[in-house]
This record gives sequence, structure tokens and C-alpha cells, in this order.
Amino acid sequence: MIRLVSLAVFILFGTHPVHCQNGFALYNATNLDVTLGTGCVEALSTRIGCDPYVQSFAERGYRGPLPNTALTDAVCTSDCSGSLKAWFNDVTTRCQGMTLDDSVPNRVGGYLWAGFNETCVKDPKTKKYCNDIIANFTAVSEYKKMPQDELCHTCHVRRIALMQSSQYSTYDGYYKELLEYIYSKCNAKGPTDIPPPLTKSQPEEAPYCVTGKRYITKKGDTCESIANATSVSSAAIYMGNQQLIPNCLDIDAGVSVCVPLTCQTYYVRPSDTCVSIEMALGLEFDQIRTHNQWLYFDCSNLQDVTGFWGRIICVSPQGGTYTGTVPAPAPTEAPLGDGYTRNIIAPPEKAKVASGTTLNCGKWHVVADGDTCSKICIQEGIEASLFRLVNPSLVGSSCTASLQPSTALCVGPTYSWNSTISGTSSHSVASSSVVSSSKKTSSSKAAVAMVASSPPK
Repeated sequence: MIRLVSLAVFILFGTHPVHCQNGFALYNATNLDVTLGTGCVEALSTRIGCDPYVQSFAERGYRGPLPNTALTDAVCTSDCSGSLKAWFNDVTTRCQGMTLDDSVPNRVGGYLWAGFNETCVKDPKTKKYCNDIIANFTAVSEYKKMPQDELCHTCHVRRIALMQSSQYSTYDGYYKELLEYIYSKCNAKGPTDIPPPLTKSQPEEAPYCVTGKRYITKKGDTCESIANATSVSSAAIYMGNQQLIPNCLDIDAGVSVCVPLTCQTYYVRPSDTCVSIEMALGLEFDQIRTHNQWLYFDCSNLQDVTGFWGRIICVSPQGGTYTGTVPAPAPTEAPLGDGYTRNIIAPPEKAKVASGTTLNCGKWHVVADGDTCSKICIQEGIEASLFRLVNPSLVGSSCTASLQPSTALCVGPTYSWNSTISGTSSHSVASSSVVSSSKKTSSSKAAVAMVASSPPK
């Protein structure tokens, strides 16, 4: 008839009750975390003036009759009631905002107080303990088979209602159903809600939603109505929210459903087939099945399935068709060589060759604003020591400070750049002068250009 929970031996996690001559203490101050604060520790370790048997209420459970009336009388004293209430209220006030054993600090004291009240409640007429009276009720397999006079007995009604009034009792879904049944059969009324838990549970994370868009359902919503409001297919609404929507035709209000990627939609008529829809919309063959993967190969389930999920389908790709262009690959730097070249080339036109720079050069760099020696060396693939060697004008403590904008520097000397053949520029020789000088000079330069450049053997 009533679920009974055997009395457990009082064991507090890591803290054993401290017996006193007149009562007991639930906690030893020396064992409590100092971060609780002095006031909270003092309140928790305060002596409770009750019979030691009250300690057996320290675990949540259904409180049945005690072994005998004498023990019940020893437990159910006004002093004990007042002491439990004082301890509970003091801890609640002085430990506000604190946590003990992952719960509210007054939890164990609350269990004791709830157990005391459920044990000591009496029949207002006979003054007998209600638990003793209930223990003598007719044995039945379920509460719906209880005799009316016992089901509606004052002790029975008060006993279950008392449990409902406390967060610290074992009142749960079973007792909620029992109390609702009692009120419906006994011409009585009162609250039946389950009290909130003592420990704060972590909120469940919302299921991942790829679009980040959600729709809060309203009374009367179906997968089809949601799909129509959000430009998606009815099937996509169901498939993306199966844990929240077990039935597309019966959806609870206030449910936050994930809205899938949108598409162009079409309302399926009773006479439609995949082919008729494709012809009507000018789509290529098999596009309807491509955009609605739940369809069979021959689309034979189009009408059957839409009757359950809804009649809105996709007639374009979810998320749209990609129309962008593939970006060009990022330029890659040429692999770094040894800094030399094989063939001589003329300096760039309209650029002045730096003073002393070798003309036995197969690669040139014209200095631009913002250039640094390091930047040039990295960009052109030449070691700094060779760069300064073939461009002797880059002197001083700072190579970069010697750079002159619009000046041509050699960044790829030939392997024989320092041979006995003359190959350096003068301070006043511009590249344009070298190219457009007299025939004699041109012939001389041509002769230089004809010198075979080969790596040292």
C-alpha cells in the first residue's frame, strides 16, 4: 500500500554525529571547511536537543511507525521540535549562499525536521500517532484498491500532504499521483506539485543546431506549419528534431526546435508525383529525389510519407546553390638557390646602377620606397654577405640606410662576376648610358657579355 524505506544507519559523509549528554551535534566544527565562515560553522555545529533516535532521520525516506509508543513519545517532544526548528533557521540564515557536500548546508537538519514531523503527526480525534493508525490499514496491492474510509482517513490525507509541503521529504512522482487520487476521491483539495530539489542541477545544453536558428512552437503547430513558416521541408523539421518531436501532428507548445538550412519549397498535392512536379517546375529528372533524400529510388513513398511529416518538400538544394568562384592559389616564393646566375643580362632601363655594383650580373633589383636589405635578400633569394659583396655601395653600420630609391642593385651575380674582366659600374654610369653609349662602348660590353659564365669546377 505504501512504500516503506528501512531506517538506515546514520552516516554523514566524512562527518560522524557527535553525541552530547542532552542531544547531539550533526557536525564537528573542526571538520568543517573554514571557507564556510565562522558564523556558518558555529550554526552547523550547534547541539540539537533531541533523542538520539532522531539521528536516524538523517537520510531521506518514508517514515513508518517507530518500534513502540514509548520511543515515539521520547522522540516527539516540544523541546526537540523547537531545537530542530532553531537549528534549521539559524543555519539557513548564517550559511546563506554556501554549499556543503554539493547541497544546501541545512540539508541534513531539514531531513531530521521532516522526519520528526512525519513521525509525530497525530489523529486530531483519537490523539494517536498517525503512522500507527496507517500501519493497521487493510493490506492492498495498490492504493486505488484501498477502502474509501481508509483512503480518506484524516491521518492518511494529512500524512501525504505533509510530505508534499517539504523539500526534505521523499515526496516524488508516486506520492504526487497518490495525493491527486486522494483529493479526487475524498472531496479535498490542495497542492500536489513536487517541491524543487535541494541541489541545483546543471542546465542541459541545447542540442547542436547547424544553422543556429530556432523556432519556438505554438499550440496547434505541426511539422508542416513550422516548415511553411521557416522555408524548409516538413521532413527536415522532423529529422532534425526527432528527440523533441516524436509526432509531427501533435507537438507541444514552447518547444525550441532547430531550423535546418532553407530551400525553395513546394506543397505536394494529392495527385502529384516526382515526375509531375519536375515537369511543372522545369527541373531535371530525379531532382526531387536529390533534394529530398528520404524518398525511395522510384519516389513511390512521396504521398505516404508526406501524410505524416507534412506536404512541404524541397525543390532546390538546402542552403542554396554555390555560385562563387574558386580563389586563385596563393603565390609561392621560388625556392631559395645559391644566389648566383649563369648568364649576364643588362641592367633595367631608366634605373641608375649603384656605384661599384658589378655588371657581371644576371638578376637585378630596383630599390623601391620601403625596401630594406633583409627584405630584398629574402625576396630575391640571395645571401646578405654576397649581396653586399657585389653591391659595395651598401656600406656602413646599416645596409638599409645606404639604399637609394630607383637605384639598380645586383641580386644575382654570375659565378665569374669577380674575374679579371672589368665588370663594375662607375659612380656616374647609368644603365641607360651603358645601353646607348658609343659603338665602342657597346662593342666592349658585348664582349663582356660573351664571356662564358660557368660555375667554378
